[in-house]
Amino acid sequence: MFIIENDLIGLSPYTHADDADMFACWQNIDTQKGYNGIFNQTFNEFKEFNIEQFTFWVTVTDKKTSKKVGVLRLGLDEICPDLAIWIYPRYRNRGYGTQSFALALKYIFEHFPYSEISAGCFEDNISSIKMLTKIGFVRYPDGDVAEKSCFTGETIRQLEFRITSELARDIPLLLADNQ
Repeated sequence: MFIIENDLIGLSPYTHADDADMFACWQNIDTQKGYNGIFNQTFNEFKEFNIEQFTFWVTVTDKKTSKKVGVLRLGLDEICPDLAIWIYPRYRNRGYGTQSFALALKYIFEHFPYSEISAGCFEDNISSIKMLTKIGFVRYPDGDVAEKSCFTGETIRQLEFRITSELARDIPLLLADNQ
């Protein structure tokens, strides 16, 4: 069932059976702000995407409760793809993001030829900045993007972070420390 796991969580391939939870997550205003996008799709429109176009798309499950707590997906860039995360609102700020990101990176660097992975968040997302730096990502200011907030009209800046396969070697230590 799980492609990778630790004592707390397991990552399994995303399927359309996971769409209802992901759709509900996208309806959350904090999720929309985190991606600077207003979500206005119907469920039928939402579930029409092609899962197979992504090489890595997983659902995060809490092993003690068997509850699905989030999703991670690797972008389509062939050189330095972006690893995106959606922790479902009721499970945020409980360590699931750090654990699932660390497990995902361990799996990706062991099974895919990438030497570097990127991740981003807006500069006001302190929790994500802390999570990324804790895991070993470093700031990559050349990748920062300024854009207009679709909610306020103000200019906001998405910060880019990167981690190399060499930096990711410490991930097993992070996973062990948090169990």
